[in-house]
Amino acid sequence: MKRAALIVGLALATAGCAQFGQVGQQEAALSKPITQSEIDWSKKSGRNTVSGLAVMKSANGESHSCAGQSANLIPDSAYAQARMTAIFGNATKGMRAASRGPVKFERDDPLYVSSLRTSRCDVQGSFSFAQVPDGIWYVTTSVKWQGASASQVEGGSMMQRVDVRGGRLVKVVLP
Repeated sequence: MKRAALIVGLALATAGCAQFGQVGQQEAALSKPITQSEIDWSKKSGRNTVSGLAVMKSANGESHSCAGQSANLIPDSAYAQARMTAIFGNATKGMRAASRGPVKFERDDPLYVSSLRTSRCDVQGSFSFAQVPDGIWYVTTSVKWQGASASQVEGGSMMQRVDVRGGRLVKVVLP
């Protein structure tokens, strides 16, 4: 019994160390500013369109959309990858439950903020970005609604990485 407890304790300690190492790497990437050359490609006009839909169902089956919320198109960079990983646990696709609260960053890189493309979700939860240049992008938005109690917010924020190339329409469904 003691040996099993020791093994479990060692496994938990090792997992904790691995998590701390990952957080340290994310913090390091987030502390390095983006260079203009890293995102120059994203400032150009392109022939692609990214359109999306963000809808979630509550526990009672009611549909909720991102209506009125911002949808963001974020160009790929080391900083953006680290930020997506800090928020969503990876830089490919993810969701962060509203109940977990927002991830707070010490400061936002001003170049990162200026590189965002923003669209507003319509009442159905649709959004679109036109004239997008070829490249890797992150699509983010939120679907949130009031829960059973006045202080309870349900839903969450979501992200998906997309590779946009060749003058095409890329459709994203979140979550």
